[in-house]
Amino acid sequence: MINIMYLVLTALLAINISAEILNAFKTINESLEKTNAAVNASTSQIIASLAQKLNDPATRDRAAIWKPKADQVAGYAKETYDYIESLKKEIIAASTSGDQLKEDDQNATTRILVKEGKGKQLLEMLKKYKGSVLGTDTLINNSFANNFAVNLDPPKSQNSNKKTWEEAYFYMSPTVGALSILSKFQNDVRTSENKVVTFCHEQVGKVEVVFDSYAAIVGQNSNYLMPGQKIEIKAGIGAFSKEAKPTITIGGAVVPIGEEGFALKELDAGSVGPHTIPVTISYTNQNTGQQERKEVKVEYMVGQSNASVGLDKMNVLYIGVPNPVTIAASGGGDDRVKVSIAGGGGSLVKKGPGKYDAFVSSVTDECKINIDIDGKVSSFNFRVRTIPEAQAFIGGQPSGANINAGSFRAQGGVGAGIKNFPFELEYDVISFTFTCDTDDDIVSIPNQGAAFSSQVRAAINQYVQPGRMVTVDDIRVKGPDGRTNKAPSLVYYIK
Repeated sequence: MINIMYLVLTALLAINISAEILNAFKTINESLEKTNAAVNASTSQIIASLAQKLNDPATRDRAAIWKPKADQVAGYAKETYDYIESLKKEIIAASTSGDQLKEDDQNATTRILVKEGKGKQLLEMLKKYKGSVLGTDTLINNSFANNFAVNLDPPKSQNSNKKTWEEAYFYMSPTVGALSILSKFQNDVRTSENKVVTFCHEQVGKVEVVFDSYAAIVGQNSNYLMPGQKIEIKAGIGAFSKEAKPTITIGGAVVPIGEEGFALKELDAGSVGPHTIPVTISYTNQNTGQQERKEVKVEYMVGQSNASVGLDKMNVLYIGVPNPVTIAASGGGDDRVKVSIAGGGGSLVKKGPGKYDAFVSSVTDECKINIDIDGKVSSFNFRVRTIPEAQAFIGGQPSGANINAGSFRAQGGVGAGIKNFPFELEYDVISFTFTCDTDDDIVSIPNQGAAFSSQVRAAINQYVQPGRMVTVDDIRVKGPDGRTNKAPSLVYYIK
């Protein structure tokens, strides 16, 4: 990419640089900065997973060897990345008059990076970074010495004039062009760091998703029952992993965890009056490695009223989905039961005797389902919540995965969804931006809808090859509740 940029610059030095050329550089720089952020997030996830390996007896010894090496590489990368960032800030400051950045200013870049020698310092910094990373471990050197992502070769000149490295890149380069070149070097640093840190993790084991927050989820089939009925309690944690199941007790007894990550127990409702059943959830916090414990009290009433209301999924009404509701009434047939809902923008659709679907549209803690039997009204309060935001993926693979080139080319587009949720939800990908590096440039293509457009498909067929990197960002996802949110960016390495 840098070679092409250089040729464009030198070809246009004799004339005024057009707005189109400057805008092209701005687009390239913005795309590189987005990619750098996505790759950095992937690296942070991998290092966090390595830290977790130190707490696992099965991987502790290997992690104790490779976690420090990954930290070393990350330290070298940060030092180099921050140095390049300081050069960008210095160039921006020198090219700014008042509040206006002169994007076509060629003097600031030439003075700072060529005449003052900071371009030569940049080259030495990049050489030092490459040498330090490869010197971290013999296996790292053997694996990356011939394909290290930081390319220190100067761009080819159009004439025979011998130029120094810094002159070849930065002499008479406009501000926006120099910023793009520096962003490309930052991208080289982030990419090489990510690949080496991933290699360190591969010497220990697979990457584990590290959750940074936890929430106890406890639901019950009803908060009002009749004598002789059963109360069903479902409990779990909001950040669930099959590799680290929590220990759950309901009413003092340990309950096994099901495939969906929830413990389910059915108890006798008991006698008339209020009741409380304690639920405890013990789990390992994947950030600290420490055991944590949450306690929740399930409260319900056993009474002699003529009706009860139970949510068939969870004891919360979710926006955008049909919430199954079961209504049991004693002392009156189904034809004598009148059901209504108030709060949360709710409505009810009858599906059969005692069976309804509740639809809600706004978050509230006060949504009441009212049951009228011959003028006797009973009210049952429920909370209304939004459904979780979705995560994007390609071919079922999470961000940071290594994907075979043929497998990637076989994919139809970008999908989105959420795991371990009691409802079957459909999320629609509205749009995204596809970015891939090419032989000497990068291609960045906006895409409407979930399916790859013809332009994206053509780029995939032409450029997605082993050794390349693909990023998908600006992912807009619409949930069944009608909300559109931005999903985290995706990064894939093609093998």
